[in-house]
Amino acid sequence: MQDNPLIKIALPIAIAVIMCGIGLTLRGSDFRRIGENPKPVLIGVLGHYLLLPSLGFAMAWLFPMSPEFAVGLVLVAACPSGSTSNALTFLARGNVALAVTLTVISALITFVSVPLLVNLALQFFAGETREIRLPVGQTILHLAVLVLIPVLLGMGIRRYASGFAVRVEPWVSKFALGFLLLLIVAISVAERERLPEWLSQLGPAALTLCCSAIGLGYLLGRISGLALRDSITVGMEVGVQNSTLAIVIALSLLQSPQIAMPGAVYGLLMYLPALAMVVLGRRAVAREEARASVSDIPGS
Repeated sequence: MQDNPLIKIALPIAIAVIMCGIGLTLRGSDFRRIGENPKPVLIGVLGHYLLLPSLGFAMAWLFPMSPEFAVGLVLVAACPSGSTSNALTFLARGNVALAVTLTVISALITFVSVPLLVNLALQFFAGETREIRLPVGQTILHLAVLVLIPVLLGMGIRRYASGFAVRVEPWVSKFALGFLLLLIVAISVAERERLPEWLSQLGPAALTLCCSAIGLGYLLGRISGLALRDSITVGMEVGVQNSTLAIVIALSLLQSPQIAMPGAVYGLLMYLPALAMVVLGRRAVAREEARASVSDIPGS
């Protein structure tokens, strides 16, 4: 799975292009507003590193599976948000600046969360512990290339070539959704021989985990009093995980293809509830904007 060129080459390129397009929609003032109102960031971090790991352990315990698969499911929950969460947040009309901020923070916390949670899962499910050290330089480079540099490039284009940015911006949403759907189909076709076995063994647990993570992440935001767009963002950031990193850690550090399988299955299935959130989020934001426009009419 880790040698699949669709995952090693096509997906990173697609993410980088989409992130550059998303940068076209951002201004420095978007991030300054987040600094002035840190509550959504705190809620997002709590959701990602308290709610999600709890769900990971719960799904690994509730669904019948091998100890290796159970550890792999927790590993997925311990990884940072996937770069595609930013693109999906954009499509769902969430707060993209908040999404990028949470992606960066979750990536930094990964150096603590992965060794801690995976060692706990190894001890609980497999009765053993192992020393895990993440390649810090490689992870930082991965984050910079896929997220920070493309976003900054897009923001620079918006600032210094605003006319071009305005013309291109309407097409970003259509390109992002179309390319992601095409890539998911392509990966499924490329792995068609192993996909049925993986889905039968891990599909129910992985799908339940990602549905619960996105749904409960959104509810956590609403219960905490966050705005609609911020709540949509928290749901995406909690549920859309960096499954590719989970696969790499399982194969390189734990040297276990079985522990890598949940990351592969989750990486495919998480787009189902994520795309559902895109549809529902766009409708909810449209309704909210419609109510706001009606209330602004004199005499309404």
